[in-house]
Amino acid sequence: MQHIISNVSILYPRLNQPYRFDNGERRSVSCNWDADGAAYDTSFIMDKEEAVNLRRICMEAYKNAVAMDTKNNWPKEPKRLPAKSEKSDDGSTQFIGKCTLKAKYGSDKTRPPSQVDAKRNKLPEDFRLTTGSKANIAVTVVPYNTGEENYGVSLRIRAIQVLELAPEKESNDPFEVQDGYTTDDPFASKPAESLEEVLSDEIPF
Repeated sequence: MQHIISNVSILYPRLNQPYRFDNGERRSVSCNWDADGAAYDTSFIMDKEEAVNLRRICMEAYKNAVAMDTKNNWPKEPKRLPAKSEKSDDGSTQFIGKCTLKAKYGSDKTRPPSQVDAKRNKLPEDFRLTTGSKANIAVTVVPYNTGEENYGVSLRIRAIQVLELAPEKESNDPFEVQDGYTTDDPFASKPAESLEEVLSDEIPF
């Protein structure tokens, strides 16, 4: 079942290349398409109307799968859906969804999700979508039941139409300027490195 989720706010997009979750680093890292767990994905915030409509479509897709199950292996209700509601910092309710596309199915490499601008002009495959951008997302609604309490509905991302591109946020260290040790050169003006840049430097010992 195909569906377009309209005018969402993008969260944590990983679409410019495949990524996988690294247990050692406790975060998603870029990887080759054939690595275990490699995928493209993004989360998104939608308004209540879109959320209600998406839930209706997901439930319909799941019920269709149950109806086609001749061996009664499918539970009557899905355990997992691809969206949830949660409270934001200001106390309002946010409706957050997530869609994913594996970088391979079996041994076959997957075509990455296409990305186009508001005028439907194709964007480069390595285009870096940013958190806070506004977009429409085309997905395939996929009911699943792999047993062992793992059954529900997922969203397989097919394409994104970028309506507004948010500027990429720069990482800032959490500190304020203090009196004390400094590496400032008194004879030259040099901007300080961010904490992220300092921590990423290689230490030779």
